[in-house]
Amino acid sequence: MKQEIKIRLLLGLIITLVITGNIAVNAQNWKKGLAVVGYHVGTVALGAIGDAQYDMGNKEWGHALKAMEVGALIGGPFIFHVQRSEALSYLLSYGFLRFSFFDSFYNITRDLPLLYNGSTSTYDQVMSRMPDHGKAWYKSCSLVMGFAIPIKELKR
Repeated sequence: MKQEIKIRLLLGLIITLVITGNIAVNAQNWKKGLAVVGYHVGTVALGAIGDAQYDMGNKEWGHALKAMEVGALIGGPFIFHVQRSEALSYLLSYGFLRFSFFDSFYNITRDLPLLYNGSTSTYDQVMSRMPDHGKAWYKSCSLVMGFAIPIKELKR
């Protein structure tokens, strides 16, 4: 029961971020940047929660959320009218925000410690060797870059 409530709250957050992002698209440049950030965070959350659900045995939810993530990733450049000259900035912003948030959303969904990393992938092995304050520092820097790039670079 507790897990279902958590899923519903996270899905509500994702839907709110996506709707807010779509509403703000027609606003000023900096608002477009914040809308892109919200949209990216929402897509990262969809992917992370989908992975966690799949790993917990909820295969249907996992597949559905991952499919929603892919759809959002494909649709994002069209929703935000990303020009070719802005494509690299758009992708970099997504990458930085994914690095900052994916593990946290995954760990919260699975009831794991916030800075926990597994041991199977190369990424997990590298991050597991890093002290928690180092992980937090890198993820904080990545978060700043993930916010700064779309606000500074993406124009209407």
